Amino acid sequence: MLRVEGLGKDVASGDGMLTILHEIDLAVRSGEAVAVVGASGSGKSTLLGLMAGLDLPTRGRVLLAGQDLAALDEDGRAALRGRELGFVFQSFHLLPALSALENVMLPLELLGAGNGDDPRGVAEAMLARVGLANRLDHYPKHLSGGEQQRVALARAFAVRPRLLLADEPTGNLDAATGRQVIDLMFEMNAEQGTTLILVTHDESLASRCGRAIRLAAGRLQA
Repeated sequence: MLRVEGLGKDVASGDGMLTILHEIDLAVRSGEAVAVVGASGSGKSTLLGLMAGLDLPTRGRVLLAGQDLAALDEDGRAALRGRELGFVFQSFHLLPALSALENVMLPLELLGAGNGDDPRGVAEAMLARVGLANRLDHYPKHLSGGEQQRVALARAFAVRPRLLLADEPTGNLDAATGRQVIDLMFEMNAEQGTTLILVTHDESLASRCGRAIRLAAGRLQA
């Protein structure tokens, strides 16, 4: 599903160039659940952004569903993300001016009606699946953190992505709410047979994945 080859990322800093990632090589098979584990500042989120084509590497390449992301222009990468990827972020990233229903409908509408699905019907069904059938018309500011993350899960899974990227999805939630959200994410992931890459510093959460990849100071650990 995804292959990373010789991936490196440098950024400009006050003292010159700073290397965030050092020659990362890894492969994730279709249907796998993989945790990317490391301390804050180890390069986990940078790696996830490169895997998604949200940023481009300084060295190496990322192959997503057989496509070299660097060989595509920005529109091409966006189109590939729309077809293949779902995202769940620590800070939810819901659009505040849209209701829960509209937030979930948006990626379906951007994807187009080529599959014959009704965006509203799919979005309503997904929100019911995450227990929010009675909150369709609520805006993010009127939802709790756990409810906002469940809307984000519904949005991510609504397009039936082949790959779900989750970046510290419980980071802004209390422990009990976080467990509920994670249980729901793994249930939905199993239902759809989605490949999962989960960035976390939580070892207990990482243990729920099939394997863990460990980063320290931008390097893969053996």
